[in-house]
Amino acid sequence: MKQRRNTKQRLLEAAREVFAERGYHNATVRDIALRAGTNLASINYYFHSKDDLYREVMRSAFQTNNENAGATGHPDELMQGSPEDRLRAFIRRLIPSSTTQADDENNRRLMAWEMLAPTGAVKTVDEWEIRTHLDAAQTVVRPFLSTDVSSIDETQTALWLIGQCLVFRKLATGPAQDTLPEDLAMSGSEQLVDLVVSRALSGLQPDKNRPH
Repeated sequence: MKQRRNTKQRLLEAAREVFAERGYHNATVRDIALRAGTNLASINYYFHSKDDLYREVMRSAFQTNNENAGATGHPDELMQGSPEDRLRAFIRRLIPSSTTQADDENNRRLMAWEMLAPTGAVKTVDEWEIRTHLDAAQTVVRPFLSTDVSSIDETQTALWLIGQCLVFRKLATGPAQDTLPEDLAMSGSEQLVDLVVSRALSGLQPDKNRPH
């Protein structure tokens, strides 16, 4: 069992390197198997296809980012302090404090390749990432909403908040930095956190009538 786990992990690590270097379309499963020190049959055994392996690599990359940023689950910061404090804590978790914390070089290359030659995998990853944060986002926005708000409105508000964070997260850490006007390509993510917090409070404040 340990050997199986090691083989699968080696394949993921090798695939991540090869996809980052060459992009999905130029990478071959033969190259990946060679770098992992295994054979083509092992890729079929663990991942079934190149497409499935690529999706797993992208999912793993986002999972690592979320863990590094502490963005999963309901950490103590999201359950303590004022509603504004919890809102800021949530936003800071989705907009990491540095590109090193948010993404290593391979992850940035993976996203750059995906932007240059889309495979459709990022849509799947984005949907998965949104689901990862949805419960926490609902907890954060709930105090700002009226007591009789519908579950649909609450969910939509949570999705709106996640969307703002993910857009600015990509601006802070992704290839889009190079294409932005200089005054928008902020070097400090705390600036982005402040911006998203202020805009979120502006959007949420009018419905804030629930006692804390």
